Amino acid sequence: MAEAEWPQPRREPSLDERFEAFHASHPWIFEALEELTAQWVRDGGGQIGIKALFELLRWSSPRIAGGEPFHLNNNYTSRYARLLCARHPEWAGVFQLRSLRAGRDE
Repeated sequence: MAEAEWPQPRREPSLDERFEAFHASHPWIFEALEELTAQWVRDGGGQIGIKALFELLRWSSPRIAGGEPFHLNNNYTSRYARLLCARHPEWAGVFQLRSLRAGRDE
């Protein structure tokens, strides 16, 4: 008699996988954060928290303010800061990057 095949438990996507999917679906968010950071740097700003820019984006974006049901997930802020610094190495001192709690293989 063959052993019964048990269904494998469904693995939840990791935070990095969820971020990658979100980023791919909403590229305008990165572009908006990139512009806000560029403006901050151009205006002589020093360090700023990525969450401050996230909040500014929440309140200023016409896509969000226009009534579209949409939520910016605070869990993605550190990923956006890292992506901004990777694309713009000259901004390395703008954001304070801490170690990630969730690993890349989670």
